[in-house]
Amino acid sequence: MTVIVLRSAPDTTGIRFSLDARVVCVPDSSYANITGTLYVGEQRVSFYSLHKKIGFSLNYQNIVIHAVVRSSTDDEPHLYCQLDGPFPGCQSSVNGANESDEDSEDEEFAELKFYPSDTSQRKYNV
Repeated sequence: MTVIVLRSAPDTTGIRFSLDARVVCVPDSSYANITGTLYVGEQRVSFYSLHKKIGFSLNYQNIVIHAVVRSSTDDEPHLYCQLDGPFPGCQSSVNGANESDEDSEDEEFAELKFYPSDTSQRKYNV
């Protein structure tokens, strides 16, 4: 998986949607609770914090699962993404292989959550 670390705001050419949000990497990350802007483009998803001057960009093929998570008793509404490999600065989770399958290997993955700054607008319901 290729993660591009951003030191400046991403190129906005081809951006179809943007959202002010707070990013959290599950379960732990150097990106924990950084506020910035999520950019959804034609070829990739990017996040950049103008205040911290750091961000990242991912190609769509690196996102295995994505979903809009509605408000629940356990969590706030957010956009959820599961990535196909480890994420820099984020403790990876492991999908355990079936122990009877000798050819299987454990697969590492990371999870990102993007919490909208203003949930009242419901911009993330596109």
